[in-house]
Amino acid sequence: MILEVNELTKHFGGLKAVNGVNLRVKQGSIHSIIGPNGAGKTTLFNLITGSIPPMSGTVLFDGQDITGWPPERLARGGVARTFQRTSIFMDLPVLENVALAIRSREGRSASLWQSHQHEDEAADEARDILASVGLRGREDAKAGMLSHGYQRALDIAIGLALKPRLILMDEPLAGMSRGDRETIAALITMLRETMGLTIIVVEHDVGMVMRLSDRITVMQHGTVIADAPPDEIRGNEAVRQAYLHGSFAQ
Repeated sequence: MILEVNELTKHFGGLKAVNGVNLRVKQGSIHSIIGPNGAGKTTLFNLITGSIPPMSGTVLFDGQDITGWPPERLARGGVARTFQRTSIFMDLPVLENVALAIRSREGRSASLWQSHQHEDEAADEARDILASVGLRGREDAKAGMLSHGYQRALDIAIGLALKPRLILMDEPLAGMSRGDRETIAALITMLRETMGLTIIVVEHDVGMVMRLSDRITVMQHGTVIADAPPDEIRGNEAVRQAYLHGSFAQ
């Protein structure tokens, strides 16, 4: 297991946003977390990625306790995250968005003091990453001019620039057309198959989750109510009734 979450808990006043959650994620898998709004999915992501501290519980990455590590330290350790709303720099070229992440990973920044060799190396690596997510030929375009689907692909490219072993994606298909969803879903599968990445996804598109996932965790009111392969989740009557109102049958 590349990620182990043990009795993770976070309350906000009387709201038990995450309450004693246990999670096991197998290396090289696509593991989805689903549940209705308010189930605690994004709060769980925030706890795993160090955006907020837990009240109790632990998070282990590849056997190392990373509980409460800030996002910057996690990124250096091999854990990256994409957000529900893209975190790209809209006014910068596509290439520079990825090059910035590469420099951040290496502890460098763009300046007159950087050697041309370092800048060229960062640009070459950024081009390779962009090609891997389907953005070849769009390197010089302003990020804000990309379609929503391409912006999501760029957001994933920025995460890849950190050279993660584990990447957490918060609603990567949100707000997309059907065609864009298919494109990004294919990209997620490709990242696992060609790069060996472990990917954890929070997503509301249940049909796509069923197709993508090796395993699915279902949350309700801050707790895990089911954790199994897609076929078992599909046949779980409690899950169907409580969360999806028969949408697994679609």
